[in-house]
Amino acid sequence: MGPNPANLARVPNLLASRIALGGIQRSSRSLLAVQVQLATGMQFTRPSENAIGASSVTVLDDLIERRTQRGTNLAQADAVLNSLDASLGDLTDILQEARGIGLSQIGVGSDAATRRNQSAVVGSLVQSLSQIANREQRGIHYFGGDSHGAEPFSSMLNGLRYRGEGLGMRADLGLASDVRLTISGEQAFGALSARVEGDRDLDPSMTATTRLSELRGANGVGVRAGTIEVEVNGTSILVDLSQADSVEDVRAAVQTAMQTIDPLATMTIDPATGDRFAITASAGNTVIIRDSSQANAAGDLGIAGTYVGGVTSTGADLDPKLTIMTSLDSLTGVGSPRGTLRIRNGGQVRELDLSQFDTVQDFQNAVTNLNMGVRVEIGADGRRLDIKNELSGARMSIEEVGGGSIATELGIRSMTLSTRLADFDDGRGVRQTTGAVDAITGLPDPAANRDIKVTLKDGRTIEVDIGASLTVGDVISSMLAAANGAGISVADFNVGLNADGNGISITDNTPGAKTIVESINNSGTAESLGIAGDTSTAFLAGTDRATVAVDGAFAHLMALRDALLANDEAGISFATQRLEADLTRSAEARAEVGVRSRRVVDAASRETELSIQDMSLRASIQDLDYADAATQLSALQQQLQAGLAGASRAVNMSLLDFLT
Repeated sequence: MGPNPANLARVPNLLASRIALGGIQRSSRSLLAVQVQLATGMQFTRPSENAIGASSVTVLDDLIERRTQRGTNLAQADAVLNSLDASLGDLTDILQEARGIGLSQIGVGSDAATRRNQSAVVGSLVQSLSQIANREQRGIHYFGGDSHGAEPFSSMLNGLRYRGEGLGMRADLGLASDVRLTISGEQAFGALSARVEGDRDLDPSMTATTRLSELRGANGVGVRAGTIEVEVNGTSILVDLSQADSVEDVRAAVQTAMQTIDPLATMTIDPATGDRFAITASAGNTVIIRDSSQANAAGDLGIAGTYVGGVTSTGADLDPKLTIMTSLDSLTGVGSPRGTLRIRNGGQVRELDLSQFDTVQDFQNAVTNLNMGVRVEIGADGRRLDIKNELSGARMSIEEVGGGSIATELGIRSMTLSTRLADFDDGRGVRQTTGAVDAITGLPDPAANRDIKVTLKDGRTIEVDIGASLTVGDVISSMLAAANGAGISVADFNVGLNADGNGISITDNTPGAKTIVESINNSGTAESLGIAGDTSTAFLAGTDRATVAVDGAFAHLMALRDALLANDEAGISFATQRLEADLTRSAEARAEVGVRSRRVVDAASRETELSIQDMSLRASIQDLDYADAATQLSALQQQLQAGLAGASRAVNMSLLDFLT
């Protein structure tokens, strides 16, 4: 470069010096910038050097950082799922070993001593299985479901209690759908009882504080809040319900809109049903409520329509859901004052007076605080209460107390008219005689198919064939029908459920010494139903044979252990048969874990590929082309040298140099 621009001829020395110095400084700055680029390997280090490129790099840096974290999460998830898979494999091995022991102890090849020894072996398998059930990695317990921070299984009352909840822990794995890293003890082991599922819709009433999200709505799709139009005598008012959260928010907003024209108009919760709105306009006024534009709020709230003044009209049923904050007083069919129910489990007996609780959550907490291995849950459909037995190896029952009805009203009594006979005796069902034929004629013999004989105190007898009965109610109906067929009135003989506790009760009001109930034709039915026996009183209270046990691996191993110790071949056979279902469950759980693991591995591979692409794009924007930079460096060095040389000559020239 020259010390002076080409378009300048004769200039003062000071101006020439300044021009030369400016050129040298520009060359030096450019040279420094190239040297910094070569030192850092980047085209720019500050946003001001390349605003557009810096913005793109910032976005890519954030994306790469997120992918790096997801990669770490995926690696952790893969490790957890691999360990979970190994644990499920160990579970399967233990169940297969127990099944083999059970099969080997059925038949003539075993005696009481051998079975006692094998009982000890099965007992050790129970201990090993409990250790597997509490396995963890870095504080994550594999079988705790959502409650993965604490051991899900613990010893209690000679049984094993499951305290986990939920389906499993989620992590940010960058996948479109959730992949859970843990599973529930119920899914792997069958750690909770399937009963008692509530047998009635509690249909709670709504209150002013009921949230709109807790309503199924008149259309069954919830409440889609939006703007509605309220028209009173031809004058329309728009009411924005988009920010409404509760029933009271809606009621107050609509009533305020109506009262701008009809001061006496009201909107309330219908006191008769408790599940819908009631609208009253003054005589001579007409209120019309409709949805505005594309909104659905009025239809979902069940208030779309025309309301003639002078009468109270109601909207549609909003079908409130059952929640933990639902008041017990708002439950349909629950009387007042509320009574007392009895809970039995693991040899413990507790009674709960429900009059002291206000909400469903109060009731749930009270049952949990009993520390009996029993939990109360709201059914998946949000309509009923379910009672779960958490204690493998124990039998639970929910009973009425002293003729009360609160357990029945809540739909949680463990033995009702709808209880299936197949659920009796831990799932063995009720024994009976069927298919009997006459040995001479070869024709069906109804008399040989009868299962129960009741001898009344006055000597009359009733023979009952429970036939195709499926429920407790069917059995009671069969007994009453047999009595009617024998000419015995309900006043003399009646059958129902025990007023206190569970079981079938038989009332004999005839004169005499003793009532006798027994099985006939070698059926064993009376024993299975818990009504075999005799009494000299008018009332024979049967025992509860429909208690609720956990139908899972621990319960079946414990049953096998106890049956071996008791030399009970029928019990050994039944427990061994139940282990088949446990093996199927563990195989299905392992298959699901395998699917999750495959998704995690595939996702990790995709994240790696995408990270490479993002880093490549970032490099194309920010990384330096060393060949180009080196060429620029050489050119700038020559330029600087030329500038220095030119400046040194220019500043030394005088007027005489030009004159010559």
